[in-house]
Amino acid sequence: MLAFAIATLFVFAGIAAAVVVVDCLVKARAAYATLMREGEVMRAGLVLQAAARDMALRPSSRPITARRRPASLRPAMVQACAAA
Repeated sequence: MLAFAIATLFVFAGIAAAVVVVDCLVKARAAYATLMREGEVMRAGLVLQAAARDMALRPSSRPITARRRPASLRPAMVQACAAA
């Protein structure tokens, strides 16, 4: 009974692995077709327009200019001295 359960587990694991490989092959084929189509368009002398989300330099929630620290948080100037 234990041997049958182990064999069944290996069969299901093999089937799952085969399904994953087939899924990856289908996605890779679609990506390859897209790249070839874009290559043909570029060789024809046309340029594809990038999506606006791909062109964003930074998220809009970040401040645009740098802010200075308040004077109370700046490090104090300390005299440097060397040990003799």
